[in-house]
Amino acid sequence: MWVICLVLNIPIEDNKKLNVIIDALKKSPEIEQYWDSANMIAVNRMNINDHGKVHAAIVSNIALRLLRLLTESGLEPAMVKDHKMTKHDSEVVVVLAGLLHDIGHAIHRDKHADFSIVLASGILDKLLSKAYNSKEAVIVKSEILHAIICHHVDYTPLTLEAGCVRIADALDAKEGRARIPFEMGRVSIHSVSAMAIKDIKISKGKSVPVSIEVVMKNSAGIFQVDELIKAKLTNSGLEKYIEIIARIEGEEEKIVKEFRL
Repeated sequence: MWVICLVLNIPIEDNKKLNVIIDALKKSPEIEQYWDSANMIAVNRMNINDHGKVHAAIVSNIALRLLRLLTESGLEPAMVKDHKMTKHDSEVVVVLAGLLHDIGHAIHRDKHADFSIVLASGILDKLLSKAYNSKEAVIVKSEILHAIICHHVDYTPLTLEAGCVRIADALDAKEGRARIPFEMGRVSIHSVSAMAIKDIKISKGKSVPVSIEVVMKNSAGIFQVDELIKAKLTNSGLEKYIEIIARIEGEEEKIVKEFRL
């Protein structure tokens, strides 16, 4: 059997359902091809930044990190609050939503969130059957599709899980990986600001559950923070629980020392 040449490095911990599902996903050439086809449109044909398997893996890991920090602070995810399932099921939701949220690029960038839920539907039927009965699978699938479509700012997240995926999508932004698409090789505020983000650190906050620190090489990075990260945080449902601090580190020009959301 052909195995995907991709190490997802998802910290599964003691989540047995997630372990089974990720094992099945790693053996799926279908998912691998959707990631490659998404980048055929985004990178090869539109000459914009990565929306394929690397982005998918990064978003899944960040979404899972956010979810765990928020639930550790006492917040209840929808899988627990609304469906009387477990935190492990909520982890399945954010990880799979993160991995599949951008596969709609395989059809077109325009309306890609809508296309993603269409393509993800059949994939989820196969994956979720490995760990859930038919009724549970429908519940988990519905919440994953909700999280996928809500990564786009045209839709409002109605669950903790969806909010985590939406914000995680914006945080794949280190040096040239910014989520505001920039044309590769073209000098613009998009490309310059994309290269200005040196690092993004996610940790437990002091006054709020999650603190996100954006380390910039210069003040151009403010464009990414204000235009994208702020936009994704707004109406995510998590505004009260997350702080974003952007600061400049190093010897490059310093128009702005620190910027807080």
